[in-house]
Amino acid sequence: MPQFFQQAFQIVAWFLGLVVLMSLIEHWAHSRLMHKKPRNFLTQKAPARWRMFDSHAIVHHRQYFKSFHDEPVPHGEDRGIQLNVWEGLVESLPVSAILAFFSLTGAALFPVVVCLHHLAWNQIHMEMHKPEGRFFAGWPLYKHLARHHFLHHRHPDKNFNVALPIGDLLFGTMARANADDRLAMEREGIA
Repeated sequence: MPQFFQQAFQIVAWFLGLVVLMSLIEHWAHSRLMHKKPRNFLTQKAPARWRMFDSHAIVHHRQYFKSFHDEPVPHGEDRGIQLNVWEGLVESLPVSAILAFFSLTGAALFPVVVCLHHLAWNQIHMEMHKPEGRFFAGWPLYKHLARHHFLHHRHPDKNFNVALPIGDLLFGTMARANADDRLAMEREGIA
């Protein structure tokens, strides 16, 4: 195989593998950090850890339990339901340092994957809760992801992935819609 194709294949393989890794990280962070109260001695007294739990498990889930959709909000008032891309970039650096022992390609691509994940996650999650008719709002893939996330709000111990539900599939945390869920999804316009 010519050198160019070999390098291109390596980049694509690393990219796809890191997308799966990002899905697993999203699942872990959402299920363990956002839905579990801080219990160990290191995190019990950490205000940032309590803010993460409170803003998600308490505020976000309470706000979007009865109604999945809400009115669009002005920029700046949407911080509670968006990921910070710059924080994600900084948080990706330790993982990139570990990946550098195995592959410089993987190490360089991981921050890119994290930023792309956060940008996509923000657009998808905002359209779910603050619909503005974004260009993808009618796509079948988006409707599938909206139903998946809707079920997370109905069953908070399931469906932790928003952008790519690989983690839910691998860890067995996929929720199945019951009759009430399906009726509620029809009312929300995502069935």
